[in-house]
Amino acid sequence: MYQSLVRPHLLMGAERGATMINAVFAMGVYFFTLSIPGIIVAVSLFVLVQAVLRHLAKSDAQMIALVQRARKYQSFYGDSASLDAKYREIPIAYVVAPTTRLLSLLTRQGTKRA
Repeated sequence: MYQSLVRPHLLMGAERGATMINAVFAMGVYFFTLSIPGIIVAVSLFVLVQAVLRHLAKSDAQMIALVQRARKYQSFYGDSASLDAKYREIPIAYVVAPTTRLLSLLTRQGTKRA
């Protein structure tokens, strides 16, 4: 398989979508001010944000897509372990101690989140 088929799609060393949003934001800053200081601020912000995006892409080329996908399911998966989960009878080779079952019952009646 060719390496170019599995490489991530990067633009200027960062994710394409993030680079495009960065460029649009920089152009918006310039068109909002329409002055020489506006150009300097827009270019400075673009270069600074692009450097941060390149650093993220070096650690993981799909970091922003991964974070967006994780935030999409954030309400579905809780942010902590819950203690109100039912005790499951799983066939195992060893016998579960009675104290373990007792502790499981007691934690169900106590607080709901760890």
